Amino acid sequence: MGPASYLPQILADPYDRSARLTSGLLVLAPLPVLVVCLFGSDHLAVSSLVSVLGFCGIGFAMSRVVRNAGKRLQDTLFLKWGGTPSVQLLRHRDSHFDRLTKERFHRVLEKGMGTAMPDALRESQDQAAADDHYRAATVWLIRQTQDSKRFPLIFRENIAFGFHRNCLGVRAYGICVSIICLAVALLHSHTVTFTPPFLSLDKLDISAVIAIGMAAMMLVAWIFWLTEAAARHSAFAYAERLIQACDALGSPAKTKSRRRKSAQ
Repeated sequence: MGPASYLPQILADPYDRSARLTSGLLVLAPLPVLVVCLFGSDHLAVSSLVSVLGFCGIGFAMSRVVRNAGKRLQDTLFLKWGGTPSVQLLRHRDSHFDRLTKERFHRVLEKGMGTAMPDALRESQDQAAADDHYRAATVWLIRQTQDSKRFPLIFRENIAFGFHRNCLGVRAYGICVSIICLAVALLHSHTVTFTPPFLSLDKLDISAVIAIGMAAMMLVAWIFWLTEAAARHSAFAYAERLIQACDALGSPAKTKSRRRKSAQ
C-alpha cells in the first residue's frame, strides 16, 4: 500500500487515527512548536509551512513505527502481567468476576464455541490446557463483537488500549524528543548558559516560554501518564468489556433477532 492510499485510510479509520496516528504525533509534538518559536518571528510563513508539513508527514510515518513497536511490546507485557488479560479474567482462580457471573460467561462461551470450558478442577490440574481454551474463547469473542455500532464500549476500550500500548512502545523516543527540544529551547533563549550565572529567567520571552512549556509538558506526560500502569489498566478494561459482551451474545432476545434477520 502506497502513501497515497495509506493516508486517507488512516484518517478515516477511528482506530488507526486514535491509537496509531495520535501516538506518533505525540512523540513529535514539541518539534513544530520549537521550530515556530525559534524562527517564526523572522520567517513566520516559511517556518510555519515547514513545521506543519514536516510534522504531518513524519507523523504519518510514525504511525507505522508506533504500531510495530506496540505489537512487539504486547507479548512481553502480557507475559510480565501473567497472561493475556482476557485469559486471566476467564480463569476460575481469578477473583475479578464473582463465581456465578463467571460461570454464566463460560456457559455462553461453551454454547458459542461448541466445546466445554474447563471447570475449576480441570484448570487446577492443567493450567496450560485451560489457558488454551480461554485464548480460543477470546478469539471467538473478538470475532463476535467486531460491530462497533453494536458494541461501542468494547470498540472505545480497544482504541484506548491500542493508544496506551503504542505510546508505551515509543515512550523512550517521546522522552528523548521532549528532552532535546527542552534543552534547545533553554539554550537558544539563553535561559540556561554554560557560564555564570547559568540560569537567567529574565531572558525569557513569550516564544521561549511556549517552546519550553510544550516540551516540559510532553516530558511530564511521557514520564507520569503514558506509563506501563496506564497500558495495563486499559488492557484489563478492554478485556472486561469484551468478556461482559457474553451477556449480550447469550441474550435470547438478541439471538432470536439475529436469526430473523438471517432468515430474511
